[in-house]
Amino acid sequence: MAKAGTIRGLQVFISDIRACQNKEQETRRVDKELAKIRGKFGDEKKTLTAYDRKKYIWKLLYIYMLGYDVEFGHKQACDLIPAQKYSEKQVGYMACSLLINEKDEFLRLAINGIHNDLISRNEAFQSLALTFVANIAGQEMAEALTPDVLKLLTSGTARPVVRKKAALCLLRLMRKTPADAQLVSADSFSPIMAQLLEERDLGLLLSCATLLLGICARSGSAGYEQCQFKLVRLLERLVALRDITPDYTYYGIASPWLQAKVLRTLQYFPPPEGTALQRQLHDVLQAICTTCGDTAKSSTINKSNAQHAILFEAISLILALDLNRDLLATGVTNMGRFLSVKEPNIRYLALENLTRLALVPEVLESIRSHQSTILANLKDPDVSIRRRALDLLFTMCDDGAAMEVVEELVGPLMAWQIPLWAKVIQWRDTLAA
Repeated sequence: MAKAGTIRGLQVFISDIRACQNKEQETRRVDKELAKIRGKFGDEKKTLTAYDRKKYIWKLLYIYMLGYDVEFGHKQACDLIPAQKYSEKQVGYMACSLLINEKDEFLRLAINGIHNDLISRNEAFQSLALTFVANIAGQEMAEALTPDVLKLLTSGTARPVVRKKAALCLLRLMRKTPADAQLVSADSFSPIMAQLLEERDLGLLLSCATLLLGICARSGSAGYEQCQFKLVRLLERLVALRDITPDYTYYGIASPWLQAKVLRTLQYFPPPEGTALQRQLHDVLQAICTTCGDTAKSSTINKSNAQHAILFEAISLILALDLNRDLLATGVTNMGRFLSVKEPNIRYLALENLTRLALVPEVLESIRSHQSTILANLKDPDVSIRRRALDLLFTMCDDGAAMEVVEELVGPLMAWQIPLWAKVIQWRDTLAA
């Protein structure tokens, strides 16, 4: 509320609220102010100045932030959006984003003002409009404003700070329309997306990768095949070439958020067809498994978390694309190392990924070499870890290992919760059949 700092009436009201000795005094002061504002808004004989309207909307926002219901003032907030002054437009957008939901009829009053801000040459106005639409837009707004947002995203004159807002805004608009009603077709948008993935600004690249991930999760990767090569090349730029600016380096890691996002997006694509692309992706994934595999040695928890996020996404990609078995073996080695770390979340993810890896016959023996560590996780106080360990044991168990596994299960079985009892008995019957 920095822009409201010079409004004296607002400062006085906040001081009065802070001076209240108990909740009853605060409620009486808020009710008095709400009645005053309601009277001002309902007085048709006296036209409010822009300053007064802005002041009263800021007060309503403050009251809303205190936890009170604000059931009026929505129209007056919408009226501030077309204002020419930034301070008035800002409070209008802020109030509408907090007080109005996407199905409110008052939003129709704001669509034209939002459109004018999107097509204006004022970067601040464009940013306000994009941020508002990305948080509050519904289907009607999506149909009306998508062309304006697309124009900003592909603009050669707009700065990256505006274009990355446009990318996330477009993702919101897509999600708010039915799956069968495509706002943008893959045929027309795929070349645009491929070009966006060649941008130099990493902030814009992160937003574009998020947009492509949302599209693939919603409709699949069909039509966006040309983006696969761009994603692999972007990953190579981050991992192998480290072609980034220092402000996007996190504990020595090149933009870990973008790496994880690209790895997850690639999971929606089929295996690469070209030999050169396959080799390129293999080399990058091998570098990730090698570099991030020693995270247990890191003394900084934030660095370890970032490396773990990248490594787990890389292993998921290896499984999704059914890539080289050497990569799977490296993944098993890394997951086996994580089975004995103290952090329970890491052990949980390691057990989960090993369960998926155990379905690949070529690496099953490598997983069995960690059987003693997996059995030790059956005694963990966290029931979710015990359950994951049990899932993994069931997946990797065969005639040769059955006796040892059963002997280990009999000991802690009595201490387990009933749902785990039932699951073990169900698995016993399945194996017996």
